[in-house]
Amino acid sequence: MTKTVIVLGAGSGFGFAIARAFSEAGHHPILVARNAQNLQTMTEQLHTEGLAADWIAADATDPQQTANLFMQVSRQFGHPQTLVYNVANTTLDGPLTTPTSEIRQRFDTNVLGAITTSRQFLDLAPTDTPRNILFTGGGAAHHPDKTTTTLSLTKAALRSYALSLAAEMAGTNTYVGLITIQGISGTSEAMLPANVAQVYVKAVKDRSTTEIFYPGTTANSPSEFEQLRKLTADPVKLHDFLVSHPRAKTFLENHPEFLESSGPSR
Repeated sequence: MTKTVIVLGAGSGFGFAIARAFSEAGHHPILVARNAQNLQTMTEQLHTEGLAADWIAADATDPQQTANLFMQVSRQFGHPQTLVYNVANTTLDGPLTTPTSEIRQRFDTNVLGAITTSRQFLDLAPTDTPRNILFTGGGAAHHPDKTTTTLSLTKAALRSYALSLAAEMAGTNTYVGLITIQGISGTSEAMLPANVAQVYVKAVKDRSTTEIFYPGTTANSPSEFEQLRKLTADPVKLHDFLVSHPRAKTFLENHPEFLESSGPSR
């Protein structure tokens, strides 16, 4: 039986690493995002590594496109076993500046898309069919901050839905997991995409814990954003950190508020 995994939000970071990890574990990932060219390139890369994978272009916020996606996957590969919702707009902002129209768009991406696709996925097969739904959460859900306002509120809403859905599915053969990522990609060994991706594979194997914190086993204190602020306050530590983790340099260039702000506003 083909263990098909639909990876919604198969970007070049965590999403691609998640697809690779599942393929290495014997599953058949279907990479899904809006950019067909990127999907084709990533899929061909997996093929050169001797790994199984396919791709389908679709917008996770368009219910008709995702409905067509699930029908296409079911026709070609049978009912998919696992859905990974890794779609997110992670733009940082404050509580007073972002137009409400943009907040609504980010809510559609980070929350409503997850609700719609999980329902569509569940409608594909009877509840006694072994299936898995994994949502990518974030530490921002537990630590609202003046620079992560919309990200925090949408991740908190996603967390609420994931926990509610898990309670609803209790007693069925559907496992619902929330992978709460408490870090910034590439800023530590633990936060390398390949290492983060293993958490998703293990979650599907174990099918036990609903909210899985990574790194660690509980909510971070202080948050990853507060930790980064403390690090950037020391020029020597910042230099050494950026040498070891070049991806963080791009993050800090895109978010200079971490170099300008001494701490969160509660």
